[in-house]
Amino acid sequence: MRAISGEKLQAESIRTGVLAASGRNIDVVVHDSVDSTNAWSLQQCRAGKVLPFACFAEEQTSGRGRRGKQWLMQAHNNIAMSLSWPFDLLHQPIHLLPLSISMAIVDTLENLELDDVQVKWPNDVYVRGRKIAGVLIETQPVRRNQLDAVCADANHVAAVVGVGLNYDMSVLRYDESLDLPTLTDICHELESGHEGNAPQRSLVATLLLQRVVEVCQSFQQDAERYLEKFRARYDFCLGKNVEIILDNGEKRSGLATGVNDRAELLVMIDGEQHVFNSAQVSVRA
Repeated sequence: MRAISGEKLQAESIRTGVLAASGRNIDVVVHDSVDSTNAWSLQQCRAGKVLPFACFAEEQTSGRGRRGKQWLMQAHNNIAMSLSWPFDLLHQPIHLLPLSISMAIVDTLENLELDDVQVKWPNDVYVRGRKIAGVLIETQPVRRNQLDAVCADANHVAAVVGVGLNYDMSVLRYDESLDLPTLTDICHELESGHEGNAPQRSLVATLLLQRVVEVCQSFQQDAERYLEKFRARYDFCLGKNVEIILDNGEKRSGLATGVNDRAELLVMIDGEQHVFNSAQVSVRA
């Protein structure tokens, strides 16, 4: 039986849950409707809002993913979240952040007892070969007065970590114009696996923010551990034929062979290994 969707997320409940798990008292805002959680968060960063802070949206009117793609999300039935967190560019391996946040989502889903969870480089999360979540990270300079109990200097940036997580896509499945066979959601996966009812959406939202905060808190010490965990069993592209679309529109095809220590994609093309740090990737049948 499908869990009841549509219950409103409660900011205070989420904040309390994160405080209990992490010890950080993070300001949490829940919007009924907003253009996108990342856009709102970036604006708040520019206005000098103290970091860190998080926001959720029941509805996004202009939700977006990487490379300006639209993020499809039914209002009140899924999870759109952004966490704004300060990072030190000199002392933290910020290039490993997208993969690390993806592993936070993996941990969230496995905690819910979902199986066959993987990450498609650089930061899409899949369950049984179908996309369930995506990450969009954008940065903004910060000022000293924005940082809560952290010494700031010119090397600090605010990373706005946006996560879209499919909780219940059932209503959208009746829209034949949408390519839903490539998507999945928490409720559907738990139903099909006979795991019983999905937990309430508010509990999933709290767990997700807890895990993302945990990654941000330990990032300087544990970023390489998240990379190795990804390499060990969560690389969706590894050993598969992939098509690469570069920023200039050029297409390349080859065999994905993993990622290097900078989390850049390695692809064997015509017997030669190529390295990609920015590209759109699709796995070929």
